[in-house]
Amino acid sequence: MGINLLPAQWSKETRLVTKHPKKAFLNSYLTEMLVKGDEILMTEQKKQGSALTKNQIKELMSSLFCDCKKQKGDVTGVFQDMIKDKNKRKRTQELYAVTLKKIKTFVGKDADSLKFEDISPKWLKNFDEWLTKDCPHLNARAIHFRNLRAVFNKAIEDELTANYPFRKFKIGKEETRKRALSAQQLRELRAQKVEPHQQKYVDVFFLMFYLMGINAIDLLSATPEQVVNGRLEYKRAKTGTLYSVKLEPEAIQLIEKYKGKKHLLCFCDNMKSYRFFMNKMNKCMSELIPGCTSYYARHSVASIASELDVPLDTIARMLGHLDANRRVTLIYIDYNQNKVDEANRKVIDYVLYKKI
Repeated sequence: MGINLLPAQWSKETRLVTKHPKKAFLNSYLTEMLVKGDEILMTEQKKQGSALTKNQIKELMSSLFCDCKKQKGDVTGVFQDMIKDKNKRKRTQELYAVTLKKIKTFVGKDADSLKFEDISPKWLKNFDEWLTKDCPHLNARAIHFRNLRAVFNKAIEDELTANYPFRKFKIGKEETRKRALSAQQLRELRAQKVEPHQQKYVDVFFLMFYLMGINAIDLLSATPEQVVNGRLEYKRAKTGTLYSVKLEPEAIQLIEKYKGKKHLLCFCDNMKSYRFFMNKMNKCMSELIPGCTSYYARHSVASIASELDVPLDTIARMLGHLDANRRVTLIYIDYNQNKVDEANRKVIDYVLYKKI
């Protein structure tokens, strides 16, 4: 039936679950299955007009409980619900789909019948070792385990399972490596002669830098209408926070160079997904500077601002990093946006003109 109990959690006398946090639910489920079993046996016996044999009873009950177990603890089914959840961001849905695909590849042909009760701490450990082949970085694997843990939490909330292997399996985490270019590296990159097909990727990298490390999805999905009074106004896709960036002359020059109709940048007008462009951009940047991706622009802004003694609070505002407590506090504070604009100008001047 897909129910796992410790010996102390089962009473042989009453044949009921005891000393279990979900005992009420489990006993209700057991009673429901007994009633269904009786109904099936009586119906089949009435149909045959005679008593059932031991093997017939076994076959009928096996069929009943296997079907109920599949319905009750179907990992794929809950994953699909999470993927289709319209309240989740598209990127989050995509990540759940990737995790499910990884699990199906790991399990093989029996993936669709995988139950929550089949997943133990040992199973998770084996899955982690298998993931290492394609995901050598601990933080990358942690994403899949957090997704799976969320699916377990959803299943427990919906009373589909009482199993929770994450009590004994801890999701690992490693410190994110620094992904910033120094001011000198940025100067060299800007002065470097690149192939014509590479130039737009380098330009977009610097545009992201000039726009205080704007995220790729926010830049590539931006439209001309979002430019208001010399500022790019947008809502961060990641957090939903309203954001405003002053368009410095260097940024305006690049926007004019690649001016689009439907989008701020022309190569986004006919693009189905911003990820197609970013994959090509990251490949290009990595060829120019090993390991470099678009995200280096964001880290570089923060790193150089810190080097120039820009206050941490201002750097946080530049990157749009506001925790819940700070967001509430700022409702009562008219934050001086000029501080952020001045800090961004200071970073750009230092990199391009070596001014402090």
